[in-house]
Amino acid sequence: MDRDQLVREHPTLFHMAGDGTWPSIREHGLLSTRALLDLFDPPVQLRDSVLKGVRRTSVDLEREDLGRVTVRDQRPLKFLRSCLSGGTTEQEFLDLLNGRVFFWLSLRRLQTLLSARLYKDAPQTVLHFDTAEVLDRYGDRVHLAPYNTGSVQYRNSPQRGRDVFRSVEDFPFDDWRIRRGRTRDAVVELTVLNAVPDAHALATRVERWSDGHPVETLYVRQD
Repeated sequence: MDRDQLVREHPTLFHMAGDGTWPSIREHGLLSTRALLDLFDPPVQLRDSVLKGVRRTSVDLEREDLGRVTVRDQRPLKFLRSCLSGGTTEQEFLDLLNGRVFFWLSLRRLQTLLSARLYKDAPQTVLHFDTAEVLDRYGDRVHLAPYNTGSVQYRNSPQRGRDVFRSVEDFPFDDWRIRRGRTRDAVVELTVLNAVPDAHALATRVERWSDGHPVETLYVRQD
């Protein structure tokens, strides 16, 4: 896929974070699960409970100088084992997920997620980013995926393995566009390896969402 094509098709990226996390994001950036654990440095047993195996429940991390954050559960990975491909082990795939920051490329998909039963009753923080700026800053750490890689709620979910995340240049955009038709998104996720430490500077807008729609504007960047 061509970088300029990606920007034309999806000029804005969206990240969903927990309610009340904007102050922490301003200070520390957007962190992958692994980077978040590196920051909080919990006991080994707690770290392993977050990274080893599918998280069936959310996990709170707390430190006096950092406050408290919640690592989301991975319940949508219900049928992960039956959908792995290419000799990829469950832990290998989980390591891929835990080492990335995730962005949606479609507001429609974000709205669908925020309206789902799992999230509709809990306010969320939604950050907007300019796609071109993220690619300029993190292009060599950016990878794309053709579906929600963290959701395997059905046994017939798409097969996925260690090669599911592809660089922008290597992403088979035309193949996925043909398979899905022009009215559906060929690219679903954009990820950045490890962390986006300057998310506070890159964010163009930050909102508080509830019941599937924005209810409060927390920040608008003045360019």
